[in-house]
Amino acid sequence: MKDVSGGRRESIPNSLRRCLLRCTTLVLLFPLCFASPNTAPADELLASFPPPGMKGSKIAITVTAGESNRVGICPVTVVVRAIGPSFGAERKLTIELRPRLNPPSHNTFDFRQTITLHESDSVYEETFAVPVYYRWSHCGVRVLEDGVLLPGFDSDLYSPVFLTLGLLPELTIAIIEARTVDSDPPAWQRFPDCRSLSAGARGERPSSIYWQPPQLDHEQAKLSAETSSGSPFVIRRTHEDRLPPRWTDYNFADAILVSDKTLQRIHEESPPEFESLRQFLAAGGMLWCYGDAGTAGLDELFSLTSPWDRIPLQRIQESLQPQTARFPGATGLNTPPSGLDPGRRRVASGLDLEHPFLLLEGTRSIQQRIETTPYLAGKIVHLDDPFPFPGSPNLWMAVIGESRQRIGTENRLGMNITHGDNNFWNWLIAEVGQPPVYTFLGMISLFVLLVGPVSYYLFLYLKRLYLFFVFAPIVALICTAAIGLYALIADGFGSRVRVRHLTLLNSAGDGITWSRQTYFSGLRPRDGVAWSRDSAVYPLRELQNSASQSPITSEPASAQIAVDDDVIRFTGTFMPSRTQSQFIVISPTQNAGSVFAHAGDGLVRVENQTAYRIQSILLADASNHYWLAESLDSGATVDATALLAIDAARWMTTNYLNNAPELPAGFQDASQSELLRLGNRGLRLRRNPTTFYSENEGGLVEAMFRTAMVEQGTPPANRFIALADLPDRAIGIEDAKPVECIHMIMGEVQFEGQPDAAVEATDRDDQAGSENQESGQ
Repeated sequence: MKDVSGGRRESIPNSLRRCLLRCTTLVLLFPLCFASPNTAPADELLASFPPPGMKGSKIAITVTAGESNRVGICPVTVVVRAIGPSFGAERKLTIELRPRLNPPSHNTFDFRQTITLHESDSVYEETFAVPVYYRWSHCGVRVLEDGVLLPGFDSDLYSPVFLTLGLLPELTIAIIEARTVDSDPPAWQRFPDCRSLSAGARGERPSSIYWQPPQLDHEQAKLSAETSSGSPFVIRRTHEDRLPPRWTDYNFADAILVSDKTLQRIHEESPPEFESLRQFLAAGGMLWCYGDAGTAGLDELFSLTSPWDRIPLQRIQESLQPQTARFPGATGLNTPPSGLDPGRRRVASGLDLEHPFLLLEGTRSIQQRIETTPYLAGKIVHLDDPFPFPGSPNLWMAVIGESRQRIGTENRLGMNITHGDNNFWNWLIAEVGQPPVYTFLGMISLFVLLVGPVSYYLFLYLKRLYLFFVFAPIVALICTAAIGLYALIADGFGSRVRVRHLTLLNSAGDGITWSRQTYFSGLRPRDGVAWSRDSAVYPLRELQNSASQSPITSEPASAQIAVDDDVIRFTGTFMPSRTQSQFIVISPTQNAGSVFAHAGDGLVRVENQTAYRIQSILLADASNHYWLAESLDSGATVDATALLAIDAARWMTTNYLNNAPELPAGFQDASQSELLRLGNRGLRLRRNPTTFYSENEGGLVEAMFRTAMVEQGTPPANRFIALADLPDRAIGIEDAKPVECIHMIMGEVQFEGQPDAAVEATDRDDQAGSENQESGQ
């Protein structure tokens, strides 16, 4: 492989060399508008207690919020210090945040989390994962103890802006900065020179001001990454020793850039932090790794069984096209810098033809340097290079083009959380909130006859015509009460839930669940709806019209989010009475088990070692033979039946379409329903502000199931797709009644042995006979 990192040495005086070095350093620190990425601003101070001049307080509290440029979470750090040697007694404080937006959002909420101060401690610090569903233009802070507001611990409204409302978000790369012991570390510990990566993200050639030097040293690269320029590309530095403790804390990033050796060291020395990184990857994130030791180490770290693939040449060529915008903000202006003639590849005087920024790397060279493999909902991209920086812009344009589908939280969700989404209507509980139209028409007709001619002639016959004016309102009141009573009895006072639960599993038993849940309660549940604290929860509302301008107040919101022990709880108007509420819940799973297939003696026996009861399962072996088994309890083993490819395709398509999200009856015509059932993703984009690519409609995991079950029609080799019972822990209300729920699992199956050759020949004969029969018909 050609080394593109060095330049041609020339004999120049030392004084001139020192002058050039100083000038270069100044240039790198200058905020350029063409090639440097953005970085996060400093944390925002939300509140500082007690206020100046206040006496008698025994504690001091500061609340700061980190930067968050997308839907997900905002890290809010709370630091409590004792005014004195220690806190003196055990105290429980509730920190309440009131993020607000003007005009108000339909998801406006208050956030609460309780902390415990121990008697002997003097400092307490914790970072809260506060949900972000809209841009925070203001945020108030209050501190309570035993439900009572501490005097003076109620902040004014500040003005931080965390969430940028626009179309598709910026591309954000989290670079894991390796721990180093000297100023000249080895290649795998050096900080990446991201100038070409920044240019490739924008689809441009670097400005000529960045031609020198060919490669930045360790400290210069870090300084260069901190330069802000207004580019749509953002770099966030995360040190190896200060990695996020929860997978949701990686919400700010689209991809994590790290060397293979650093990743291996994190796995060995910081297993909890490595697990958080792995869960982020499983939920749809991306991991960009580099190193020259191959991919065997990554296979072992992540228990990978899928083969590594090269990016197709056509896809690389598409990524390099000027009109291909990887995300809004990418200009796509793939123009050479001044001084370079693309026809002759000439450069300005004194510049090196082998400079990385001037190297027009070909598609085949790029293809040989990049390998990719899926990991559950995420993707791993490996660059076969010990230090591929700065590299050619074409190389990074290809990497970014391969990652396009996973840029942005709402892009991965496939739903517009900020403004609401029309997809809200295609996953409702059909049997609630539906009035009996014909019964009501009959009741109203009977009421008109009763209070009209019948009552008139009756009271006229009784010579009590004055009672007519009393009888009519009484009967109207009885009919109205009967209608309301019918609604209460028909829909009940309890809660119902409709769940679309999608699970991805690998052979090691690790997985991710992607759940879309709709709730209806006759009476608002007192404890709201709750899930594990490890889950990422997004409330989905119908598409909202522009709200009217109204002043922001410090009054409590009608919706609340509280973190209690190991659960996150949504109450208030997140779960209103007699109104359907919808949530998207993403949860990582560990030790969920796997599926084994034992082949031999003309049979295939399927063993269910997952935690789920499987209703029906379709498997594909390495030779693309298909097998179907039914009714497998957890731990059970049953015989499978061989299927033809056409029957396997029919099973998959039928089971997906019969359970696909669709609009309620009366909201669509037949042609529109068919388009929705076939997965038409562009149907409603003209009416709904889109924050995701159309192929991600319904979510990244939903798109994976749709592609496998409808567009491809058969499971990939050594994979299975199953219909299973819904686990109780997936439901956020303990006593909610499940209605039309579906749980589909897709994962890796471990085959042991091979079916007999005779069985394979019989399958081929049966398939040929079936095809001949169909052609004859």
